[in-house]
Amino acid sequence: MKVKRSKLVLATYLGAITLCIGTFSMSIAWYSSSTRLQISTVEITIDCDRQLAISLEKDKGFTTELDNDDFGKLDSFTPVTSAHQDSWFLDKKDMPVFYDDTVYTELENGNTTVKADKGFFSKKLYLKSDDDVWASFNPEETYIHPHTDINGNYARQLYESYQKSLDPDVRALTVEDIENRLNSLVKAMRFSILVNDENHYSYCIIDPNKSETTYYGGLLDVNDDDYYDYFNRSGEEYAYERLYGEFNNTDYIKYFDEPTPVDSDYADTSTDPSAFNARHKKSIKKIDFDKSLEAGLVIQEEESYSVEDFKAAKKPFYIPVYREKAVEIVLSIYIEGWDLDSINYTMGATFVANMVFQIEREQ
Repeated sequence: MKVKRSKLVLATYLGAITLCIGTFSMSIAWYSSSTRLQISTVEITIDCDRQLAISLEKDKGFTTELDNDDFGKLDSFTPVTSAHQDSWFLDKKDMPVFYDDTVYTELENGNTTVKADKGFFSKKLYLKSDDDVWASFNPEETYIHPHTDINGNYARQLYESYQKSLDPDVRALTVEDIENRLNSLVKAMRFSILVNDENHYSYCIIDPNKSETTYYGGLLDVNDDDYYDYFNRSGEEYAYERLYGEFNNTDYIKYFDEPTPVDSDYADTSTDPSAFNARHKKSIKKIDFDKSLEAGLVIQEEESYSVEDFKAAKKPFYIPVYREKAVEIVLSIYIEGWDLDSINYTMGATFVANMVFQIEREQ
């Protein structure tokens, strides 16, 4: 029997207020400094023929509506990554684990996997129904958009402060330039859903503004010196560029035979310097990615779905909802630090996030 589609609507309006309004930096500052994320309103309502209810507790409090006070506030908001999923998914953790992938030591193979304990929104929710059904996302009503009015006002504030900068490139920015930068934050934002069900344990990442594949690894300028980071090997004359992130084995990383003779230009001269867009330093051996890939190097790519993916007749992800039995899901909203749009100049941006669940069919 077919079920008439019903909808569970989760709408969040989030405003990130920067802690450093009076300053401007083209660096990777957001890796070490936080911004404020204020959840202004949260609305969850139910509109369906069947009885579908939601709660923040497993055994009580089921309702057709939750308000903002139920969710509390998130104090700090910084880019994290959903890389290294096997470290928690295979153990069936009840919460997803996010990481800071920019931690390292000065030694070879010094990358360190560090769990992030703040900077993202994760909340357990419980769903139940009067029948066993499969739910999924409504692609027409699931999105993360910039709040253009608030970003426009904030851009005008930043413009006034930028006119006092000693950097001519900063003073040359128009209000429109600054607003466009703030609005681009949403390109790096993600929803994720963890279904914590013993028979259907699963995890889904939704990139509402997906335009290309995100890889969980690459070169970075973490120490903010305009050069890609490097390390020294004991007893060797030259230093070597460091590969960050999630990849299969350092043995597959191959370097050019000779070090770079001079400082290179920025990797992308058409855009601003950033953690992703830096220079290769003189006398440092660069990674030869062609030879590395031939040798077997594999950088893990993000397994995410776009909104378009959910427009197909068969959805790529389903949530089991049971008859009179609560199923636990974890909703997360975060900035993916390996997304190339995770750039410092988006700090202070405001966005509107909206997610809609709908019943697709009976189990």
